[in-house]
Amino acid sequence: MSVRTKDRSIVFAYHLNTTFEYWRRFGGVPALAGKRVLDFGAGTGGMVQRLLDNDASEVIGVDISDYAIAYGAEKLAPFGNRVRMIAGDIRELDIGEFDVIVSQNTLEHVMPLEDVVQAVIAKAKKGGDIYFGFSPLWYSPFGHHGYPQTRLPWHHLLFGDKSVLDSMKSVSGTTYTDVFDAGFNKVTPDQFEALFHKLPVEIVSLKKNVVSGGWKQRVASLLNPIAQLPFLRKYMTVSMYAHLRKL
Repeated sequence: MSVRTKDRSIVFAYHLNTTFEYWRRFGGVPALAGKRVLDFGAGTGGMVQRLLDNDASEVIGVDISDYAIAYGAEKLAPFGNRVRMIAGDIRELDIGEFDVIVSQNTLEHVMPLEDVVQAVIAKAKKGGDIYFGFSPLWYSPFGHHGYPQTRLPWHHLLFGDKSVLDSMKSVSGTTYTDVFDAGFNKVTPDQFEALFHKLPVEIVSLKKNVVSGGWKQRVASLLNPIAQLPFLRKYMTVSMYAHLRKL
């Protein structure tokens, strides 16, 4: 699910609220007191505030969107020197190392994926914890991220990439050359998992289709057994939650 509005205050509030579910899927917010934390794909800063509220000593939020980061910097200014919001390419930033790195609903958009993820991991201290949680993956039932808004699962696969691009144009007025240009990397669950195994990390946990209660839990309970079948895995895996530890 995504929120469609140019009002950044609404976007911020929405993302702040989603952080509760994000951390539930990891079993709770880790101990952050006295720790330096990076939020990769910070957007307007909802997750950054959640980290600050949980006593992180310093949080740096990084995103490629100047527009989103500018709002976050203003919104979070009362936290003073405990927070910095930076618009830029993580591969080009000299921001030191971190005890904890967090990324919510970003990796399904990142390109080139391996180069960028390697750069993120390089920012972690030895023994530092990295939390990647992201959805929906492209080939999953609603991997189009609500473009268009429809109840028909796999609409984007049935009607093609053009249906997504046309919907995005109707909403934002922007014409994209293809879905990669629009920010969808089409990376499959197996490709993500293979990448995690290549990184200089211990995989503490790797969960798929993790939800907490309600109708989503019931749907996940139906999808998960099917998602174990190799030929259906990429179509049935909606989300991935990886807790990694830097070696």
